[in-house]
Amino acid sequence: MAVDRERSVVFGQAVDLYESARPGYPDRLVTEVLEYAPDGPVLEVGAGTGKATAVFAARDLDLTCVEPDARMAAALSANCPGVRVEIGIFEDYTPDRPFALLYSAQAWHWVDPERRWDLAHAALAPSGALALFWNHYLVTDPALRAALAEVDHRHGVSSASLHQDTPVRNEESRHLLADDPRFTDLDERSYSWTEWYDAARYLDLVRTISAYRILPAERREPMLAELGSVLGDGVDMTFVTELTLARRVSKPF
Repeated sequence: MAVDRERSVVFGQAVDLYESARPGYPDRLVTEVLEYAPDGPVLEVGAGTGKATAVFAARDLDLTCVEPDARMAAALSANCPGVRVEIGIFEDYTPDRPFALLYSAQAWHWVDPERRWDLAHAALAPSGALALFWNHYLVTDPALRAALAEVDHRHGVSSASLHQDTPVRNEESRHLLADDPRFTDLDERSYSWTEWYDAARYLDLVRTISAYRILPAERREPMLAELGSVLGDGVDMTFVTELTLARRVSKPF
């Protein structure tokens, strides 16, 4: 399936909301990724405003970030001033050296599926590590989740709705990596936590999801008002971060 380039950069329209409403990533994930990877320079693909970058940069890494949206890249540079930022899509990026670790947080599905594995292999040093992870958002109360999903349905949001079971993108990555002889040592990890979102912050989270951002304002705002009436004061959220790890084989291809 081709990447929807227009949809892939709608997040830059909501930089402040993205930074305040989107959850971060567990410190334990960073520790375990760095334990898995060899020492050396690190490349992040699709860094956004730096939700993942910040926790990796805190480990004093030699970190280069590729981000296609200039608005997101500006926030990234402000939030993580010690990292190197390259503006553009990963498909057009030419690595200036082999990387010991390539990671992508919530963004790997925006890379061209026909090229993403070749590009990762080319960017990594022999025995370098690939780490792909996504946060999955789930309204903890199933009855409330169903009520919110019904609002989505009435307003024509079904694909990538925040209130349906989130597609497990790691499943595709695991399958493809398992069949690719250029990668080995496949590993899978999962991290979960719960967090209370008041209604205003939750609606801001909704505004950062591409399925809602692409709606014209005259459709989106009434839908958000209806979601708010269902929410009440707020909502308990369950977040699950799923991580897939693989290692580039040391022999050349």
